[in-house]
Amino acid sequence: MPLKRQKHWATRAYHQFLVARRKMPFAWGVNDCALFAADGVQAVTGTDIASDFRGKYHDEASAMAAIKTIAGGSTIADAAAWCAKKHTLAECIHPLMAQRGDLVIVKTAQGLMSGLVDLNGRHVVVPGQHGLVRLSISLVTRSWHV
Repeated sequence: MPLKRQKHWATRAYHQFLVARRKMPFAWGVNDCALFAADGVQAVTGTDIASDFRGKYHDEASAMAAIKTIAGGSTIADAAAWCAKKHTLAECIHPLMAQRGDLVIVKTAQGLMSGLVDLNGRHVVVPGQHGLVRLSISLVTRSWHV
């Protein structure tokens, strides 16, 4: 069954999620890019798409091992695709057409990261060292409609 956005998701649940996370720093296994994105999807839909990964890693090496073991892949994009497929999120044919609240993969100087399209629709939000970071939506390489 496809995920369904909750009533008033943008003005309530997603907005409140972003406000609560705005100053929360990146932390492996707690508020890394994958769990941040999954937590945002959960705020919007009520479904945890990353439940198979929670509690399975605590640093980059163990995160990559979990991706290999669970998703059979080697990148955050592989993990996102696996979670999206499991929960019937449709991948966008044109990734740059992702909309507010959608799950995305962005390519940055640090490598691939998962994130969410911000409420303004022009940026992607990801967790950074001191809280949320807004990146240009032009960095999106893959996206799934939530």
